[in-house]
Amino acid sequence: MQKKNQLSGINFRIRKNASIGDSEAEYDASFLDVCYTDTGDLETLINFSNPHRIIVGRTGTGKSALIYKISQEENVIEIKPESLSLNYLSNSDMIPLLENAGIKLDIFYTLLWRHVFTVELLKKKFKLTNEDNTTNWINSFLSRLKAKDKTKERALSYLKDWGDKFWQETEYRIKEVTQKLEENINSDVGVTSEELNLVFKSGSIASEEKKYEVTRRVQKVINSIQIKELSDVLTFLSEEVFTDSQQKYYILIDKLDENWVEDILRFKLIRALIETIKTFRCISNVKIIIALRLDLIQSVFDKTRDGSFQEEKYQSLFLHLRWNKNGLVELLDKRIGQLVSEEYTSRSIKLKDLFPRTINKTEFIDYLLMRTFYRPRDAIAFVNECLKQSEGKGNVTVDAVRKAEIEYSAQRIDSLTFEWSNHYPALSKYLKIIERMNSKFKLQAITKDRIDSFALEFAIDGKNNSDPVVRAAYAYLNGEISPHNFIISLTMALYKIGIFGIKTDGFSNQIWSFLDTRPPTEGQIKPSSTVFVHPMVWSRLGIIIEN
Repeated sequence: MQKKNQLSGINFRIRKNASIGDSEAEYDASFLDVCYTDTGDLETLINFSNPHRIIVGRTGTGKSALIYKISQEENVIEIKPESLSLNYLSNSDMIPLLENAGIKLDIFYTLLWRHVFTVELLKKKFKLTNEDNTTNWINSFLSRLKAKDKTKERALSYLKDWGDKFWQETEYRIKEVTQKLEENINSDVGVTSEELNLVFKSGSIASEEKKYEVTRRVQKVINSIQIKELSDVLTFLSEEVFTDSQQKYYILIDKLDENWVEDILRFKLIRALIETIKTFRCISNVKIIIALRLDLIQSVFDKTRDGSFQEEKYQSLFLHLRWNKNGLVELLDKRIGQLVSEEYTSRSIKLKDLFPRTINKTEFIDYLLMRTFYRPRDAIAFVNECLKQSEGKGNVTVDAVRKAEIEYSAQRIDSLTFEWSNHYPALSKYLKIIERMNSKFKLQAITKDRIDSFALEFAIDGKNNSDPVVRAAYAYLNGEISPHNFIISLTMALYKIGIFGIKTDGFSNQIWSFLDTRPPTEGQIKPSSTVFVHPMVWSRLGIIIEN
């Protein structure tokens, strides 16, 4: 029987290369402009009295889409990490040397961000685009503001010292501030980069007393850099410059998860950035908003943790992105409506009008969402693959959905492998351990033969491998841990990625990481614990579906 729906009477055919948009926001502007689905997060972020400033979520949850929507507000400054020339830090003669010597550069990294943001805000507000108008502004501004206290004196001194270069590109200022630090160390400590290298390098003949003294003096220089002046500048900006509540200013930063600088330096710079965002809250009409992947923020905290670290003091800054069924259905309905209306009708067409009502007795929308991590990217990718399999037809059939799922499953595994490559670079290799297993099984069903096969092929030389599962396999091969301890490492990894859900015992609930559930402890994972393989990977891994 022909399906009766809103498409009846419309000479509609799914055209070649039809899609409901790109799964990545930066390539999806045409759909975002007309089909944006607001879950309340946008209103939260543009509210200057709300403390949320750091958008946190997994890949594909809509972080970049939010940044894009905020970028359409007035008085927006967008800073691209790759344009900052922060590689200048890792390529300098001195910064890596100081890092390797254990000298804390946190204050310096914070100075960089504060300086960049201060200058960008002043450039935007006063349109400082060249040397002449910058000089004129400095002279005019300083003549009108007579310093009445030490705070203003320091703030004005800072503007005098750096103001003549405000019009330069941001990358210039990164180099300028870094060079200033190097010059201060050279002059105040009395050593060059080459001499520092001789003191700090492994096997140096310099005495421990000499190393200690040089380290102490260098640290003193770093600790005395112009943080005080910049703190005064923040007060100055708040009380004298950005005082008009009708003029709000945004600074936006996205793509911090990309390789704009080497990892260990990136983690320290992001930690300093978070600290800087916190301090800039004193300027009530300025809001710095950044987007961070959930796993990246966890890595930042893990790699930069020190004795004074308290993770909870940052929590008020975080906006965790979460989607539910209603939000995802609304998103898909808007995009389907846009696809059909472009050529055929102005009537409101929804997902249910184009797709089968049920598959295997399951409502189609539930069938689709079960194969996602409840994030827009997955849902859009699945629908696009269904459209690809339905070219020239008036709607999407059950058969087209099943064919689409085969390709979608393979694409999602490729995507997960890339997404988690920094944490689990061997993911594609140990997924073989669970190939052709049941969709739900007790951990004791992972046989020793499966573990041996993986370990012998990939972990013989895995002692120092960056992948924790490969290291666990190496330890198992060498008799250092039991087969179950290896299975715990495997389970923890696949749970974190989202491929495994877990029910630790008969009294606990089934939990999944992408639903923001607190992860199980290693002690809770037993041979009798039940794991559930996520439907997203069933097709690609040949998982046997249990009813």
